[in-house]
Amino acid sequence: MEGRARNEQVNYHHPLLRYKIWDLEFPTMPLTPWNTWHYHKEVEILLLLEGSMLVETVDQVYELKGPDLLLLGSSRLHRTKRNSHVKQIVLQFDMLAQMDSYTKEFAPVLLEISEPLDRLNKILSGNTAVKETMFQLLLSIYKEASEMGAGYELVISGAFKQLLALIVRHMVSSAPMSPPDWQRLKPVLEYVEAHYPEPIRIQDVLPLVHLEYHYFIKYFQQHIGMTFVDYLHVRRIKASERLLLTRSLSLADIGVQSGFPNVTQFIRIFKRYNGCTPSEFRKKRLPVH
Repeated sequence: MEGRARNEQVNYHHPLLRYKIWDLEFPTMPLTPWNTWHYHKEVEILLLLEGSMLVETVDQVYELKGPDLLLLGSSRLHRTKRNSHVKQIVLQFDMLAQMDSYTKEFAPVLLEISEPLDRLNKILSGNTAVKETMFQLLLSIYKEASEMGAGYELVISGAFKQLLALIVRHMVSSAPMSPPDWQRLKPVLEYVEAHYPEPIRIQDVLPLVHLEYHYFIKYFQQHIGMTFVDYLHVRRIKASERLLLTRSLSLADIGVQSGFPNVTQFIRIFKRYNGCTPSEFRKKRLPVH
């Protein structure tokens, strides 16, 4: 099981814009197998120009038929399988590098604090105009990156801003977080990221925000869209999903390394969020030998 999913390192085409974009073409091949599970911290957008393919994440299988487009959030485990001759363009980019000071208010959406960016795929499936706009933005980024004409960085940077605007406009279901609110909660989110494998109580983060216990509970849920405990569970479940597919460890060890004190709690919470047990999750997504 070790090494079945790999952490893909992205070599950026531009050190400041922090993106990579390239084209791929595969000949017709009968019944190609699934490729290896992999993930990367960069957001990925796949443009299928011709052909058909399947893209599987930990909770869904997408069937793409060109021309088509699919968005995968940061660190999203995924794998692909080609069903025919395929021609595609792949864009990977560091979301944080595209965010200026005036986009920080949308950090909960763009940095996937409350939900994965993958939700946008369902929205795009019912809005062909927005999907086509996004498709054309990606083609323009590919063209500019390939030709590297004078000022191409400005064009690509502008295209990324339009892309972020489309994501925000079609994923924000409530009022955006204001810059002061973001600055107040950012230390809490960073603390969870650094310490989620350890026991964390609400009292541990209160000094970071200088808020009273009950006010913090309401404040966090209002701006993040879920309770602090639920957010902590989601972060730990994401870590456990990766361990299940990359490490030959027992469920008890994976639970502990993900921040769950005992295997019973780990299995219960994992099933609540994924609709299956960790063992079922692992068995379904790893090939049988």
